[in-house]
Amino acid sequence: MRIHDDNNRIRNTGVNARIKGKPVKLPVDSVRINKGSNKPGIDSKIQKLKQMAVENHKKPAEKPVEKDGGYAPPGRYLWDSWIIKDGENYHLFHLDAPRTVESAQIHDLAGVRHATSKDLINWKDKGSLFKNAPYGSWDDGATWTGNVYKADNGDHLFFYTGRNQRDGQMQRIGLARSKDGESWDRPDAPLIEPDGRWYETTESSPIYKAWRDPCVVKDEKTGKHIMYFTAKTKGGDERYKGCIGIAEADKIDGEYDVKPPVLAPGLYAQMEVPQIVQKNGKVYMFFSSAEKDYNPEWAEKVGGAQSGLHCFVGESLKGPFKPINGNGIVTGSDANLYTVKLIPDPDREGEYVAIGWYMEDKNDQKAFTLSKPMKVNWEGDNIGIDTGTKK
Repeated sequence: MRIHDDNNRIRNTGVNARIKGKPVKLPVDSVRINKGSNKPGIDSKIQKLKQMAVENHKKPAEKPVEKDGGYAPPGRYLWDSWIIKDGENYHLFHLDAPRTVESAQIHDLAGVRHATSKDLINWKDKGSLFKNAPYGSWDDGATWTGNVYKADNGDHLFFYTGRNQRDGQMQRIGLARSKDGESWDRPDAPLIEPDGRWYETTESSPIYKAWRDPCVVKDEKTGKHIMYFTAKTKGGDERYKGCIGIAEADKIDGEYDVKPPVLAPGLYAQMEVPQIVQKNGKVYMFFSSAEKDYNPEWAEKVGGAQSGLHCFVGESLKGPFKPINGNGIVTGSDANLYTVKLIPDPDREGEYVAIGWYMEDKNDQKAFTLSKPMKVNWEGDNIGIDTGTKK
């Protein structure tokens, strides 16, 4: 989730920084310049300090993780996440930033952190997933949302969103590899970049650029792999051009050929973190949108804009898709959840539980922490999640 697009600046970049004039301590391996800047923002001395500190930053948190109001490593923000099961263990990967900075700054500082669990409730922090990419790389800035898959040969494949310190808001999608799920090799070049034939490649709309959040599914009918991602259409409404784009490949690790969007309803400014679930012979396209991203006409039609999980359904992996529940809403703003992901229910074959992160401090929910698993109720094309709140 991109909370909002502000103009706060980090000055005197390095260990001692200032935000809005206030001194803060920043981990040297987390320093990033702000979006829109064309300056390196890191001198050679700080660059060396970053490399020296990276191994220490990778160490797991020594204190027990917080248990009340949601999981997050101590002193860390947690937001978008994705989970895989390998044997008896669940592996959680989530966006991560230090709580020594204000939440408005976290997208420029974001990295990926790893935790494990046997029950989706009690998580053991494993530390940061990636070392910093060398300065000058295509992805030497923040690392954003993606997905991890285990290939047939046992390798782990991490499809992720990469930014660098020169292109402002520009996003690209890359593929990192690992033999053990712990040590990762970054690619020298992105897997796919914004394609101007069908997608916006410059910031012509007033909402954050979009070429991120890759999710890969194998089409069992054709044998091809389809990557879904958050994007914006080249044309359409100036603001409400959020779409789900796709790219295809013969093998899961590519090469990928970008295709036109499969879902571009003109209803949202952003359609974030897509997830495909195939159930009962249908294809369900889940994504997240916020109240501020709603086309006002659509908001009026469905009874009001909502922040949370949305879903459209179709007969094939390439659509066409239509909104479920008559309005596309699975969880509304009252649930206080964003980028909710569905995970196979270990106790109900063929069914799912859901996990997301809390947007605000509310009741016993702590902002920027991970929820416990919640039951998904699935009846036909009507989908609901037991969040404990009304939609």
